[in-house]
Amino acid sequence: MKRVLSILVLAALLCALFAGCAQEQPTAASAAPSEEPPASAAPSAQPIQPAEPVEEPTEQPEAEGKKVILVTSFGTSYEDTRELTIGGIEQAITAAYPDYEVRRAFTAQIVIDILAERDGIEVDNVTEALDKLVADGVTELVVQPTHLMNGYEYDDIVAEVKKYQDKFGKLSIGAPLLTSDADFAAVVDTITKETASYNTDGTAVLFMGHGTHHNANAVYAKMKGLLDSAGYENYFVGVVEGTPMIDEVLPELEAGGYKKVVMQPLMVVAGDHANNDMAGEEEDSWKSILEAAGFETESILNGLGQFADIQKIYVQHVQDAIDNLAAGSNLTVVPQGSAGAPVTELQAGTYPISVESSSSMFKVVDAQLTAKGGEMTAVLTLSGTGYGKLYMGTIEEAEADTDENTIPFVEDADGAYTYEVPVEALDADIDVAAWSIRKEQWYDRVLVFDSSSLPAEAFAA
Repeated sequence: MKRVLSILVLAALLCALFAGCAQEQPTAASAAPSEEPPASAAPSAQPIQPAEPVEEPTEQPEAEGKKVILVTSFGTSYEDTRELTIGGIEQAITAAYPDYEVRRAFTAQIVIDILAERDGIEVDNVTEALDKLVADGVTELVVQPTHLMNGYEYDDIVAEVKKYQDKFGKLSIGAPLLTSDADFAAVVDTITKETASYNTDGTAVLFMGHGTHHNANAVYAKMKGLLDSAGYENYFVGVVEGTPMIDEVLPELEAGGYKKVVMQPLMVVAGDHANNDMAGEEEDSWKSILEAAGFETESILNGLGQFADIQKIYVQHVQDAIDNLAAGSNLTVVPQGSAGAPVTELQAGTYPISVESSSSMFKVVDAQLTAKGGEMTAVLTLSGTGYGKLYMGTIEEAEADTDENTIPFVEDADGAYTYEVPVEALDADIDVAAWSIRKEQWYDRVLVFDSSSLPAEAFAA
């Protein structure tokens, strides 16, 4: 009996023990909770909290295919005109091309250094800007200079950008302000409109350009010719460097009988030249020179870049550069039209012109350029009588051609040798082979017809 009772007690204890273990054992679901509820799970009864709003990034992503317009300017340390002119152009371009990031670079290192030291403003030069664009993974780049003409500064930009042409998938360089006939017409319209209140009897309006010894200086003679042909004969153009300088313009102002001269810069910014060389109190400023000559003066310190119609020209040049990106080349430079004067922009007539020669043994002492029917020819007078004939081309071409295609000399009344030659282009190298009478052999020469030496009437429309 006791044996049976012991067995029953032991069984009861075992049952109690197993029951307790079962209550503490976690379920499979609670032992390994899943990251997400099963697809068939019922939705929670708890209210869903709204997610925090996600702000869109305001900066352009550094992704492949990034497109940038790099606006390159000479620069100025004058803050007010800098933001009105260079800043105004940049803003107009930014508004017109929202798919592009617009960046700034200056070409004048002295201006960059002044801004950094005086104002704590950092501006890249062209090389620094291009290096950053490469590092940022930019694949499509448009470089738009704000320079007035395609002179030395513009040439330097093109040369520097060309070094990077294999760094970008697409690369295009826009044209400077004064490039096409339409550009010149738009600038003439703008500057006459902006100075209309000064266009009165007895008042001359004088524009100060920077000027250059580059062939592109011809833009100033062209501007004067266009102003004259539009009826603004009391409007004059002078330059700080090159020609015509103030001492060349002064006699014209005196001959016109004007009592007052209103001066305004023909520059993108109204910077140091406008404030000091034009409107300054120093004795060699234009203001002082004109007042010493008896004129009343007034200075308008407005740069071209602050005018909306000028900004539109740059916007169009950016579009031209963008259009050229579709050409397929990894570097395109928008055709320049001319720094000087294509024959299509010259009035029919005959004009004196300076001709540069590659050799002192082939010196041109006089040249008369004739524009007629869309073609140009020139009668050249040489300093000596040593060349019997000329050939328009190289020695190799002359030797391979027949004598009937050479140009023989014609002796003028003074016994000088003259040659009438075709002129394919101004401000460009033209190959000429010259036949030496004494040596009986050809010599290679290169001529450049300098459009900046042409008189203003050659450019009248």
